[in-house]
Amino acid sequence: MGEKRLHIALAGNPNTGKSTVFNALTGLKQHTGNWAGKTVESAAGEFHRNGNTYRIIDLPGIYSLSCQSAEEQAAYDFITGEHPDAVIAVCDSTCMARGLILALEVKALRCPMVLCAGLIDEAENNGITIDFEKMSELLGVPAGGISARKKTGIEPLLDVLDDVLLNGENSDREQISLPSSEESA
Repeated sequence: MGEKRLHIALAGNPNTGKSTVFNALTGLKQHTGNWAGKTVESAAGEFHRNGNTYRIIDLPGIYSLSCQSAEEQAAYDFITGEHPDAVIAVCDSTCMARGLILALEVKALRCPMVLCAGLIDEAENNGITIDFEKMSELLGVPAGGISARKKTGIEPLLDVLDDVLLNGENSDREQISLPSSEESA
């Protein structure tokens, strides 16, 4: 079996740690994407794992795919037009409800997806606990928490991403879940 080139989109609200996840995966130092106006430049990077090449596209921070702004249109167009192999929906663990709205919109597009609750260390510092097994069960997608800054949870995220991409796991199949950052540290 030869090397696969897999395209992964990172989608999430502004300031959820999406670019930090991007940097942790690619080893790059992306600060923000330039998504102004109708000319949209995406942040893109690659990494290699298990003989495969993963191309990560950091979509603009948005709250919805309703296409009421240039950023929303760019994200929607990328997901529906480029057909990434999977989307990592990044939510802020300290305010999951806001991010779940976008995650559910992405899921409705029937694209293979993993829910990544970023900033889990901040949530834990604020006394917030998330039952990722229950969340995965309710949403029908793998879900787990990471701290990209501390690099905890990255390997379990990649393992689940591999399951979704390489083994055909998706929202219509058996559910898998990432461990919390405490279990993966």
